[in-house]
Amino acid sequence: MFNNKPLKEFLNFTLKVIIAHTFTYFILGLIMSNIFDYQAIWQQDVIKDFLRPYNSPWIMIGPFLQPIRGVLFAVGIWPIREIIFNKKHGWLILWGIIVVFGILSTPAAAPCSVEGLLYSQLPLWFHLIGLPEILLQTLAFSLLLVWWMKDKPEKAIDKPIKRHTAMFLLIMFSVMIACFGYIGYAIGAILNAKLAGISINVSGESVSLKSQMIFVFAFLINTFSLIIVIAKQYYNKISPWIMFLIFWIIDTASPLLYQAITHRMMPFYMALIMGFFPALIITLSIKFNTSKFEQININSI
Repeated sequence: MFNNKPLKEFLNFTLKVIIAHTFTYFILGLIMSNIFDYQAIWQQDVIKDFLRPYNSPWIMIGPFLQPIRGVLFAVGIWPIREIIFNKKHGWLILWGIIVVFGILSTPAAAPCSVEGLLYSQLPLWFHLIGLPEILLQTLAFSLLLVWWMKDKPEKAIDKPIKRHTAMFLLIMFSVMIACFGYIGYAIGAILNAKLAGISINVSGESVSLKSQMIFVFAFLINTFSLIIVIAKQYYNKISPWIMFLIFWIIDTASPLLYQAITHRMMPFYMALIMGFFPALIITLSIKFNTSKFEQININSI
């Protein structure tokens, strides 16, 4: 009989890599882009010929496509996982590999790399100003992933936790999963735009506060729903398929409800497409994090 345990382990590992990479990419990118004012930097001579304009649709889409890079990271790390996750300072090994081969010594003439310094016309200051973000992001990624992959003592799971700790874990898990559901909404919105033949204009109505609030509204609904699912332990009582259908309904109804409130209704099929991806991401996240939810003592909440 075919043993699918290795496949499940790889998929579980891949999901963790995707979450660790995308989360740290979002946070560090947001912080550093404001500290160093990337928008102004990208308008400088030479830089503007090397990078797309800061208001390009691809710049807006880029963060939401990071799960693809997460899959590639997982494929690359998987064969050497024993070396990384079974060592006392495994995070340093992982970070060192990324820094040496992925940042400083890339085969291509990339920014912040030795080859980039030698063969590109990018000024030295641009190479240096990009290092803080990529070094800190990859460090945070390495620390988070290795911590997540470390085997925890069984007694730590059975040990009762305090009420405030249980509440923190409940909210943390719910917000984290809802954040990745947010990425699903972005994928669905992009697909809808392509199907409708609508160009994405980041400087116009497509990114107005009123338009963006539809995703914030859906994020809050998903967070509240996840709190209920985790607190009531529905993840153990409902099959993944039923869970997916429930969240598909929720994530289809959320944009429809928001647009009904703002008097701007979208076609039902568009709402179905938009709700499919966050429901899928949320269901998979629940499936692969069930053991983590067990740390929450429902009686202490």
